[in-house]
Amino acid sequence: MEVFWDYFEVLAPSIGLFFIFWLVMRSLFRGDSGERDAKRDAEEREAQLWAQRRAAKQQGVEDEANATVEKF
Repeated sequence: MEVFWDYFEVLAPSIGLFFIFWLVMRSLFRGDSGERDAKRDAEEREAQLWAQRRAAKQQGVEDEANATVEKF
């Protein structure tokens, strides 16, 4: 059993550092994926708003063209 504790004393710091490294990397990757999801959602909302504005502007142009045709 004494041999086990000798090996444990040698390997424990390395295993502990690996665990800390793993936690840090995991939090970075999770934060990055969350940020990408939020950016994708924001860009999608912006694209929908742009499409709505464009459709409204196009509808306004068509309405003006119809109004000028009706005047004549």
